[in-house]
Amino acid sequence: MLDQTLLKTSIFVHHTGPFVFNDLTNHLYKCDPEEQRLLARLSVAPASLTALAASDPDPQLAAHVRRLVSAGLLVPASKDETGEFVTHQVDIETCRQCNARCLYCPQSVAPKPRGVMTTELFAHVLDSLGETRPQWVALNHYGEPLLDPHFRDRVRMLRERGFPLHLFTNGTLLRDPLVEFLSDGGLFATVFNFPSIDPDEWCRLMRMTETAYRHARHAIERYLSAGGGRALVAISVNAQTPDREERAVRLSEHFSAFGPIEVFLEDSDSRAGAIENSLVRIDSKGAGQRFGGCARFVNHLHVSWEGKVFLCCQDYEQRVVLGDLRRESIAAIMSSEQARRLRAENAGLFHSLIRRSPRADA
Repeated sequence: MLDQTLLKTSIFVHHTGPFVFNDLTNHLYKCDPEEQRLLARLSVAPASLTALAASDPDPQLAAHVRRLVSAGLLVPASKDETGEFVTHQVDIETCRQCNARCLYCPQSVAPKPRGVMTTELFAHVLDSLGETRPQWVALNHYGEPLLDPHFRDRVRMLRERGFPLHLFTNGTLLRDPLVEFLSDGGLFATVFNFPSIDPDEWCRLMRMTETAYRHARHAIERYLSAGGGRALVAISVNAQTPDREERAVRLSEHFSAFGPIEVFLEDSDSRAGAIENSLVRIDSKGAGQRFGGCARFVNHLHVSWEGKVFLCCQDYEQRVVLGDLRRESIAAIMSSEQARRLRAENAGLFHSLIRRSPRADA
């Protein structure tokens, strides 16, 4: 049966070196060069195993194809994948505001007005996940979650449901009692936005005071010493400057003395044009690794402080709204006609139609 089935590479597949990831199942596979070649070939032109065998002398061809099919990396060419969605990660905008004005963030040019999600709505959003067990839940969308007056209550609610918290923070409001509270666990990871160990450079990039710098540095040191909630602790080094790698090395040298920490370079980008200056990347990274579209549209749920589901983390102003969790289910929103159309466009399935469309200004 499989021999005659026309197969294509799933739109939810991407690769990094020898590793191939299925965004829908959230599983990672190590594929040999022949399997990667098959995925690349079938992403362009679907074919059956019989047709492939006619031009491919590889004696393991059938075994490769069957393994890729069983992993969901190859699917029948007739399959419509545009309605697929599984909630693996969740971003909930519990607080819109931020106390920083980082030069690489849209908050520096268009600060968000005050807006805090009610605890009742937050509970409803978590309940909307049903039996789903997300890999993690984050509490921000360009805001500082520690400004949220209900932060501790939200963490407790996540713990009660067994949902790991992925905390993104600048650390300036992370006082010792809160460090102790977070050290009780329930965390997936904590990522600090801390671009430089040099106070002057930090203050310039974050547009905050030296007092804020001292608070944040002490918080990270204390947090590491307390065990970081028994989860990964990392520092995101933003701002595209010539000394970015040097800044990362110095940060690692300083903070590793207090506990295990991962320091990584963040390719600050323009957030779909929301901010443009010399500190951000305008181009899109990693496009060459994808056979289909962006992973977030198949496994990542974005919820505004009002309960609205919007398209993407890059959508700073939340202009593309897919639905409202106060009135609709996640399944209904993420499989709607609008979501299916956008997912198809995102995966390039409408590319030929778009290319042939007349120019709007013609």
